[in-house]
Amino acid sequence: MAEERKTVKKVKKKVKQKRHVNPMFLWLLAFFACVLFFLTFWNMPMFPRKWSWYVLVVLLLLLGITGIISYQASSRNVFARILNVILCVCMLTASALLPYYKDKVTQLFNTVVGNRVRINLYVMTDEYREEHSDIFAGKDTFSSLEVCYDAVFITSLSIDSENQQYAVSKLQSEFSNSISTIDRTSLTAAADSLYSGEGDVLVLSAAYASLIEDTEGYENFSHETKVIGSFVRVIENSVMSKSNVKLTKKPFMVFFGGNDQEGEISLVGRTDVDMVVAVNPNTHQIAIINLPRDSYVPNPGYKGKYDKLTHLGLLGIGNTLEGLGNYLDQKIDNYVLINFTTYMNIIDALGGVDVYNPYEFTSYWDNVYYAKGLIHLEPYEALTYVRERYNLPDGDFGRNMHQQIVMKALIEKVTSPEVIVHFNSLLNGLQDAFLTNVSSESIYALAQKQLDENISWNIVNYHVLGETDMKECATMPGQKLSVVIPYTNQVKYVSEVINQVFNGDILKQEELPEGSYDTED
Repeated sequence: MAEERKTVKKVKKKVKQKRHVNPMFLWLLAFFACVLFFLTFWNMPMFPRKWSWYVLVVLLLLLGITGIISYQASSRNVFARILNVILCVCMLTASALLPYYKDKVTQLFNTVVGNRVRINLYVMTDEYREEHSDIFAGKDTFSSLEVCYDAVFITSLSIDSENQQYAVSKLQSEFSNSISTIDRTSLTAAADSLYSGEGDVLVLSAAYASLIEDTEGYENFSHETKVIGSFVRVIENSVMSKSNVKLTKKPFMVFFGGNDQEGEISLVGRTDVDMVVAVNPNTHQIAIINLPRDSYVPNPGYKGKYDKLTHLGLLGIGNTLEGLGNYLDQKIDNYVLINFTTYMNIIDALGGVDVYNPYEFTSYWDNVYYAKGLIHLEPYEALTYVRERYNLPDGDFGRNMHQQIVMKALIEKVTSPEVIVHFNSLLNGLQDAFLTNVSSESIYALAQKQLDENISWNIVNYHVLGETDMKECATMPGQKLSVVIPYTNQVKYVSEVINQVFNGDILKQEELPEGSYDTED
């Protein structure tokens, strides 16, 4: 009996042998994962349709190979099982990542931000008041908005009427309509009233503060004043709506604007980089045109009175597009606005850019050395490169050229296969870091065209020159500022280049004609 029980135990041990998952079962899971990936890929708007058929062929080959291996393998075959698991995991991961990145790009381009204007309340700092006790002795110190019920508020309604009136209405609501105001016809006159103690609190849009700092005698405005409160006005602007221009069907123009500030970007503010890019997606031609930020041009917001180009943005991006479009005799529908923070984020996300530097120089402020020839620029080096003007042979005009050099390098890198490696970091770097009215649908269509045709873009670039002069500007009446009078023959030349892009001509990089002014000008 004892021997029989031992025999039964041995039989049971044999019955309890470890079971293995059949490779064909795992292959079936991989099959469904491949189907899911194919359907996901098919519905991605950025990929050409022919790519879907290429993907289908590859998937069928993979499934055929793994199917044969799984069918012929025994249930103990580890290689067949691992192969199917890897295929399944890869397909499921890709099926999850594609919609994730699509949603990320959609959110990047379709989120409306920047339609806010901040109006600040400025007072003199305690340090400045102490240093000028002869002016401020016996005057109340207004350290916060709550104690400003006896303050005299200084406005400049004729310069920034909508924002000024908005702030005044908020102040009236805050203090039950019992506020004292004095109005000045210019920013400098308003600043004078603050510095002289004639008024106590200066009402000023944040975008206009830099104008005062650029004025002789007020270079230390930001250090000699402090903000005790602010109001944020949400603006309704038709230019905020997404452009309906089909970027893959016909030529289009994009205005690229940038300012020298960091942090939050707004549709209202100076544009210290003023660049228009004309693109023909059918003939693959691109023309990059730079104008000096101080170009003396008509300002539509002031009934055509002349102003610095950079000042047009103080009345919103729509005013800049209209004014620059009128000046170049072109219609500009699209815009992209960035600042220094965004710029460095893009360069960093792309792993830096390579540019050909036409001459060696050392930056004035940061002592960064740039050799002549092909150089690699990391984020901070790239920022210094496009900001430098003092140590360049042609000052501001050289800075414009540097901006074009980097822009061309960025276009070439973004449209190359290399961008795939940096795609995730690029999306992260751009999140909430730029403003545009270009829709995500247009970007997808353009990306699809680029991938479908493997386009090699022909890029030409020109920066308009001019002569400096002292002129009165619409935004700063009663005072002469340093401006650039663009050469009219060069303006006509670049306008004709844009026409060539729109007409489908093949461009060739030429030298701008020597600057001159038409006799009628």
